[in-house]
Amino acid sequence: MFTIFIPYRICPLGAHIDHQKGKVLGITIDRGTILKFEKIEGKIKLKSINFNEEVEFEINEELDKEGKWFDLLKGCVYILRDTFKIKNGIKGEILGQLPSGGIGSSASCGLAYLLALEYVNNLNIPKEENIFLFQKVENEYLNVKSGILDQSTILLNNSDKNSILYLDCRDIKYENVKSKNEIDYSIVMVYSGIEKVLHDTGYNKRVEECKMAGKQILEFLGKNYEGDIYLRNIDKEVFLKYKEQLPENLRKRAEHFYSEMERVEKGIEFWKSGEIKEFGKLIKESGESSIKNYECGGKELIKIYEILNSIRNVYGARFSGAGFRGWCFGFIKNEENVKKEIKEILENEYLKIFPQYKEKFKIIFVDKKLSIDIKSFI
Repeated sequence: MFTIFIPYRICPLGAHIDHQKGKVLGITIDRGTILKFEKIEGKIKLKSINFNEEVEFEINEELDKEGKWFDLLKGCVYILRDTFKIKNGIKGEILGQLPSGGIGSSASCGLAYLLALEYVNNLNIPKEENIFLFQKVENEYLNVKSGILDQSTILLNNSDKNSILYLDCRDIKYENVKSKNEIDYSIVMVYSGIEKVLHDTGYNKRVEECKMAGKQILEFLGKNYEGDIYLRNIDKEVFLKYKEQLPENLRKRAEHFYSEMERVEKGIEFWKSGEIKEFGKLIKESGESSIKNYECGGKELIKIYEILNSIRNVYGARFSGAGFRGWCFGFIKNEENVKKEIKEILENEYLKIFPQYKEKFKIIFVDKKLSIDIKSFI
């Protein structure tokens, strides 16, 4: 029997631009997915502790989606079966330590499946290749038009608290950038209590709108472009020249992309010099642009964003992911009295407006960590 821990991730800067080949900053935290497994020939037999359900299927059977938690597992088997002709499956159980929603939980869970399946099939696949294997699972099997931020952060980030992953999603160049000075910070994570969204969050639509913005700009230039179009391949000066000719929704999506790219570039310089307050201001600005220009986020997560950023000693906060469910996070001063104050204010102000989430609402404080070794256990 073996066990593997895959951490969750947060993205301080670079929100919603990885699918446009943008630049992003990411770190992993000390909560994640735990998968206990053993090799089993030709089949999968896995229990989800969170859903209290088991799934069992043959590796070589028709792997149809069912709209359930194990679709991600089926997708990983499907891609590995197609690419490497795997024969061995896994038997065991999986646990997610936190409720999902903007913390890279799908990537954490999916990478646990991928790495375990590779392990029992004696596959030694480089991290960079696993980044794109997981993207194929989401894009081709699950039909989610995601980029590579989540799995890249999880696989490439190191465990040094004073370093942050700086990733260029166009060419997968990355660096774990360490601050010249010690940065004494902590991270607060706030769970809204919302587990499911009862409407389409528009994720795929936002991706298409970014591509449509790029396509129209190229048409203004008189260019016919074959293949995929990414805003990263269009200079900001060109966008500024033609932005008023774009429909409002497309202009806003592009505005977010170019402003977020600038925040990433500024942010990495502030991180290098240990200027955590200035870094935090950019996190807040990122959240504001996500709301106004990318037009994502529900009223509950937006309220948490507003409350967090109104509290002294919160350097900057934004919701994690698209902000329709799940989590917000903030970089804060690392003092116990600060954590106590944040907890008291959030519990009072958020639950006064949304008392229906009292039982599921969570406030936790996390550390930066990475550990994805597969270990045997008894």
